[in-house]
Amino acid sequence: MRRSGTKLRAAGFTLLELLLAIMILSVMMLLSFFCFDATVQSWQAGVEMSDSLGQADYVMEQLVSGLRSAYYPDVGTQLGDYGFQFSDGGEGPEARDGISWVKIGRALVGEDCKFAESPHRVAVSVSEGGKGDVSGLSVSAWQVDLQLDDFDPSKVVPVVLSPRVIGFNCRMLDKDQPEKDKEPNWTDEWTSSNCIPKAVEVTLYMEPAKKGDKPIEVKRIVEIPLYDLSQKPRNKSASQTGVRQTPGGTSTLGNRPQNRSSSQPQMIQPSRGRSMTVPGQ
Repeated sequence: MRRSGTKLRAAGFTLLELLLAIMILSVMMLLSFFCFDATVQSWQAGVEMSDSLGQADYVMEQLVSGLRSAYYPDVGTQLGDYGFQFSDGGEGPEARDGISWVKIGRALVGEDCKFAESPHRVAVSVSEGGKGDVSGLSVSAWQVDLQLDDFDPSKVVPVVLSPRVIGFNCRMLDKDQPEKDKEPNWTDEWTSSNCIPKAVEVTLYMEPAKKGDKPIEVKRIVEIPLYDLSQKPRNKSASQTGVRQTPGGTSTLGNRPQNRSSSQPQMIQPSRGRSMTVPGQ
């Protein structure tokens, strides 16, 4: 009996061994928790990054389509109502620039817009957002023609394109000196509100995936097709003047003087009665 009792006491654990086992288990559980938490944070950061890049791509495509569909009337002179407007709001991720131009098409206004296929002005800027309002890159649009005399564009309610845009910076290609040292000469000033720039450099600063990180920067250069027309409007009188051949001789388009053959009949109105046709003399 004594031998069996001695064997049972030898097979047990001491208090020190139990404490050591608990400590090792606690360390392993703590390491597992940190690894799991890091994995979850990395997954969330990846989702946030993917969402930001997706919204940046959507917003940039809308801006590119809208700028390329800029409208300028071919009336032979420059018009301030159809020019490009720019407001400087700083540089870098804190930039709050604003641009406005006249366009045609459904870009930036949506498929359900009633005046999408007629000339309309759009204004793009970053809204701060107040109580209950969503901040981000917003756009407001209104029809250029057929507006009431008391119409106020500042009262048009803007629509937020993306709440993840925290900065918006634009630079225009200099009108007088487009190149400097064989490089594009970009400027953040635009005072020629009666014409359109040749190209616009658009930079979006998206909300970072993690707080404290640098914002995601997305940049695109957009060329505007109607730049030449807005800078040098065509002379309407010169474009409409020309000479064409007619069955009775030649006529000049525009004033349209005509030389008719002497053998061509002419209409004369007698003093009484109906009109009659007599041979030309």
